[in-house]
Amino acid sequence: MLLYQLTQWFEERTSLQQALQSGTADSSSDLQQRIQDVEQQLHSHAERWKNAIQEASYLQFPYENPQLDDDMVL
Repeated sequence: MLLYQLTQWFEERTSLQQALQSGTADSSSDLQQRIQDVEQQLHSHAERWKNAIQEASYLQFPYENPQLDDDMVL
């Protein structure tokens, strides 16, 4: 679900930037504001994702068999 949302926001941002560059929109300031809003959503969602990954790494159990690291696994 997260990747789907990120993809949707990136696509929206891209289409807004294209509309802004082509000059087909009536109000460029509205488009710029919408682009900033989408980028803020992307940033905050990425920050939440990063924090969730960091928290999950703290909950992992320590590796208990370091002697097995040198064994060749085929």
